[in-house]
Amino acid sequence: MFPYEKFTINTSLHPEIVRQKLLAVVEPRKAIRWNINNYGKPYEGEVGDHSFEINRIINYRNSFLPIIKGRIYPEGMGSKIDIKMAMHPFVIVFMSIWLGIVGNIWILAAIATIAEGKFDSSILVLSGMLLFGLLLPLLGFKPEANDSKKFLIDLLYISRN
Repeated sequence: MFPYEKFTINTSLHPEIVRQKLLAVVEPRKAIRWNINNYGKPYEGEVGDHSFEINRIINYRNSFLPIIKGRIYPEGMGSKIDIKMAMHPFVIVFMSIWLGIVGNIWILAAIATIAEGKFDSSILVLSGMLLFGLLLPLLGFKPEANDSKKFLIDLLYISRN
């Protein structure tokens, strides 16, 4: 129901080189980030020996910004990086509750409309709220996920000749 993306990058880079490349573009998370003239690294988060959890540093608010989790595996002379992008769990819980409440009210309004045999305009408002609640996460997540996917592929992909 909520957007997420999974993909794998196969590269001829050794896992330690992959880790070093990630460290070069990821800075530690900060509790408060002042986004005035941010000339630092493009991502924040943690990079471990064989895994990472990062998100893009942006100078605007986007609750649907992908959290990017990856695992780095040695494969042959290179590496395989499995990546999953998803929304923050708190946002998923909040949107699930919000959509659940609006959805239940919509169902009750639809039942009342059918039972009374009379159209109630509140069903249109509720339909709009449902549509908005379904589209907003997609529109906030997908462009950011596409940008991060392209960035990571450009950063880590080197073909195995």
